Amino acid sequence: MSHLKFPLKEGLQDPADEAAVSRMWQAIDARFPQRPRRRSLSLIFGPLVAVAAGVALVAFLRHDAGPLRMADGSPIVATDAPAGGARLALSDGSSIQLGAGARIEPIESSAQSFIAVLDRGDASFDVVPGGPRRWQIECGLATVEVVGTRFSCARGPDRLHVGVERGIVLVRGERVVNHVRRLAAGESLDVFDENAEAAATETPEAPGNTTGAAPALAPETAPAEPAVVAPPARGAAGPTWRELARSGHHREAFATLGAQGIRRESKRLGINDLFALADVARLSGHPAEAVGPLQRIIDGFPADRQAPLAAFALGRLQLDDLHQPRAAAASFSRALELGAPKSLREAVRARLTEAQARIRDER
Repeated sequence: MSHLKFPLKEGLQDPADEAAVSRMWQAIDARFPQRPRRRSLSLIFGPLVAVAAGVALVAFLRHDAGPLRMADGSPIVATDAPAGGARLALSDGSSIQLGAGARIEPIESSAQSFIAVLDRGDASFDVVPGGPRRWQIECGLATVEVVGTRFSCARGPDRLHVGVERGIVLVRGERVVNHVRRLAAGESLDVFDENAEAAATETPEAPGNTTGAAPALAPETAPAEPAVVAPPARGAAGPTWRELARSGHHREAFATLGAQGIRRESKRLGINDLFALADVARLSGHPAEAVGPLQRIIDGFPADRQAPLAAFALGRLQLDDLHQPRAAAASFSRALELGAPKSLREAVRARLTEAQARIRDER
């Protein structure tokens, strides 16, 4: 075994002089040039960086967080279309075209879903494909579910027509065969309320109607813009409150009925007309009179799928218009008890929490 001498540096010798070392480094630089290598790396990583930036830009442009809004950034509110109809342009590029006298009311709008009720009339929905939200349109006799397509709904008192121009929709409802129907482009579906048809055939407009179905409307021959509207005598010629409500003349409809008329009609009509009565009262500036028709739906038809929607609408009315948080909390709780649709429960719970917070503030 050899022994190293100390200090070690005395046993080390330079392998070459400075000139030799310089020549060695020059040879290394000549064999492995630095600049070309840097250029080759830029050629490799440059396109990758550009692709990554493009993906990030597309993701940013497609990002649409938060609730769906109008194109100008304002919130979506209940809309009653005038005689010439109305077009709603939305923040994600989608649009809703309402026919004359149609009414749509948003129920929930979030980053994941948009739920609205088509209360009456015709509407065409142009939903941008590939969007982040699932759309659900409640149309009374059925529910239309869609991700991206163009379709139309025409809602009458005892009939619903759904037609698809582009994409695919699902139509769900108790009156739909097998409770669900898939519609592709070019297909359509008519859903009928057979109970309403039977009631209209046997006793149209009968005071004793307790079937819960909406009586058939009178023939649509009334003038669109009546010059004078006064409460007519029973059986007198002239536009009925239903015709006035369908054409958006809610003040005239309320004048035809009066508060006593709304209370009287609420005792005998079916669900669709009860919703219409509530609209007449609320949109004519009489929110307190809208409570009765909605409460009648909840108490008289608790098994109907529209009962939780009525409870939710009643809670919103009590909280926002009547400033009755205790009553509103009870209505929101009732909506959950009646089996509010899964897509609506989050909105119901949020409003229930708001009502409970207002109750605490009053103490």
